[in-house]
Amino acid sequence: MLEEFDFSVIESRSLMHRFEVAMVSHDEWLAGFHRALICGGSLGEEYTAKNAHELCQFGQWLRLLCQKKPNLEAYPLVRDIAFMHLRMHEAVRLMLKHHGSGTCEKKILSRLYDEVSAKRMAFRWLVTAFDHLVCYHILHTDPLTSTLGREKLFATLNREIVEIGRVPGRESLIAMVDVDYFKKINDTYGHIVGDRVLVEVTRLIKANLRPTDLVFRYGGEEFVIFFSNTSLTWAGALLERLRQRLSEYEIATSPTTPPITVTASFGVIKLTGSDVVQDQLERADLAMYQAKTQGRNRVVIR
Repeated sequence: MLEEFDFSVIESRSLMHRFEVAMVSHDEWLAGFHRALICGGSLGEEYTAKNAHELCQFGQWLRLLCQKKPNLEAYPLVRDIAFMHLRMHEAVRLMLKHHGSGTCEKKILSRLYDEVSAKRMAFRWLVTAFDHLVCYHILHTDPLTSTLGREKLFATLNREIVEIGRVPGRESLIAMVDVDYFKKINDTYGHIVGDRVLVEVTRLIKANLRPTDLVFRYGGEEFVIFFSNTSLTWAGALLERLRQRLSEYEIATSPTTPPITVTASFGVIKLTGSDVVQDQLERADLAMYQAKTQGRNRVVIR
C-alpha cells in the first residue's frame, strides 16, 4: 500500500516513530478516561469538545499525515481509522454528556460504556493493522532507492501468474532494467555518486509509470518493472520514451565537476501462466542481455 504513496524507508521509519508517540498519547487519554470513571472528577475538552478527535495527539498526527500525503486519506484502512477514531470520541462524549459537564460522579449506564468499549476495540484493531502494514513496508523496501525488494517481487509475480492462468486474455509484463556502464561510474566518481545515480534513475522510472506499475530492485544496478494487465505494444512504447528521457537526464556529481547522463538497457517479456517466476525472470534477463549485446541503451522485447 505505502509504495503507492511513494513512502521511502526513512519516511516510513519517521512515520512509525510518530505513530508510536501518538499511540502512547492515546493510551494516556484512555487511562485518564477510566480514572475519571473509577475515581470521579472532571475531564477536559480533549474528552468533551465536539472536535475532541482533532484536539487529541492521535488526531493531530493523523491530520498531519494526510496533509503530507493527501491521497492517503482516501485509502480504506486510513479512512477507517479516521472514522473509528471519530466514533470513539463521539461515544465518550455521549457518555460524559449523560453524566453532565464532563464529570463522572453518577452510575455509568452499561449500554453507553459498552458502546465506548466496542469503538475502542475496533479502533485498536485498525491501528494494529496499520502498524503491521508500515513494518511490512519497511521490511520489503530497498532503503537506498525506495523500490520494493526481491521477496515482494516473487510474491507479486506468483500472484500474477495465478491470475493469468485464471483470467482468459489477461496480459501482464515485466521489464528487466540494467544501468549501462555502472561499474565505470563507480570507479570514476565513487560509490556516493553511484548511489545517487541509482536513486535518480529509479525516481525517473517511477515518475513515468502508472500508479499500478511497480518497481523492484533485483540486485546491484538491476531493477524489474512490473506492468499488470498491459499490452506489449503499450509497455514497449512507454519504455522507449523512458529510455530516451533517461539518456537526456543530467545527474549531479559534485560542485566542481559537471553532471553526467546515464543510459539503461531494457529487456521486456510477456508473463505466462505456466512458467515459474524464476524462469520468467531469466527470460527477461536474456532479453536485457540481448539489449546489451546490441549496443546498450535500447529496449528489446521477446
